[in-house]
Amino acid sequence: MKVAIHQPEHFPYMGFFEKMKSADLFVILDDVQYKKNNWQNRNKFLNKNGVEEFFSVQVEKEATKKLIKDVNVVEGVWRKKIIKKIQQNLNIDVSHIYSHNKLIDINMNSIIWVREKLNINTPIIHSSDLHINTKSTQRLVDICNEVGATEYISGEGGKDYLDKSLFKNIKITYSKPKLKNYYSSIYNVKAI
Repeated sequence: MKVAIHQPEHFPYMGFFEKMKSADLFVILDDVQYKKNNWQNRNKFLNKNGVEEFFSVQVEKEATKKLIKDVNVVEGVWRKKIIKKIQQNLNIDVSHIYSHNKLIDINMNSIIWVREKLNINTPIIHSSDLHINTKSTQRLVDICNEVGATEYISGEGGKDYLDKSLFKNIKITYSKPKLKNYYSSIYNVKAI
């Protein structure tokens, strides 16, 4: 069984979904530390004038001390701004995506919305449901073993940080995205 593991990004880029489509099981790595200035709460698209624009979910000040699954979003006008920005530039109503108070719920709604647009049916589970407490490469190996993986699909960046010796009976392959651009999936599926 081919397994891919990835943190729950906000409207992830299309390579995320290419990896998902190539897997038999996709694991959302939701029980790791939230990182500031990453793709967990923001992304970007080209607006109707051809200019890059970021759209960000505002998270609580203590977010960097929490696991992704536990990060709350703050109240404020950011929701209305994102919804309006996407409506004006991409002509898509995403109000249902932003109706939650946890970052994981917003991100999972964005992932599921895009997944449905792309007609990807790969089953998804959350790593937090597996109750694995190891770190780094060992964590990925333990997740793979827990779900019965025979192959682990890593991103290209895995070549730089994976301890390949830990994957005893699990083949490692590297997903090389075939992308037109690295913008958010919402920008890339707007015409579907």
